[in-house]
Amino acid sequence: MKTITTLSIAIGLTLTLACNSADREHRDTAVTPTDSVIDATTKAQISTADVNMDGDEKAFIISVHSQSLYTTELATIAAKSQLPELRALVKNISPSYQKLMADMEKIAKGKGILLKRNLSKAQQKELDAIKELSSPTLDQQVLQKLQTLQAAFTNIFKEGQNLYHTDLKTYASNALAIIQQQQVPTTKLVNLVNQTGSQSTRPGEVSTP
Repeated sequence: MKTITTLSIAIGLTLTLACNSADREHRDTAVTPTDSVIDATTKAQISTADVNMDGDEKAFIISVHSQSLYTTELATIAAKSQLPELRALVKNISPSYQKLMADMEKIAKGKGILLKRNLSKAQQKELDAIKELSSPTLDQQVLQKLQTLQAAFTNIFKEGQNLYHTDLKTYASNALAIIQQQQVPTTKLVNLVNQTGSQSTRPGEVSTP
């Protein structure tokens, strides 16, 4: 039963799923989001997994897990921010993403999918670049990415409420409520940082005076 028709589009707006191994024994391991549509290797993993699920449900499991891992790592980096409000925000939300990962790993295991907490090379490179930044550029980059991730999660969890398997539908509903609660303080902090007038830069770029 195909219940999600726009999940791949939602993921493609912000993140891509990259596979860390081509071996069949690792075909269902966690992958990490980047900036394009799901790649062919991941589609193959999803379509050939030996579980009684459709492709959208497998895509839901893999994407939620990988995005939660990325967000957790991003929050860890943000802990070095000189902005107390940002440190407080990520300290508050980080446990939620750790729980999202743990709960999804438990659900996936019951369905025959092994999820590993591995970042792709592209994702690790991006996070390494952010680590080199300092406030206020660090603050802006982290907050921009948090907003993007939260928007993607919102779309995916809304679609996830229409999945066939009851445990995934329940997971999606509970997770959506968590993300929506986080969006308000995140948006407030984004507005606060933007009001400082500091020029935003991308990782690897240098702010022009």
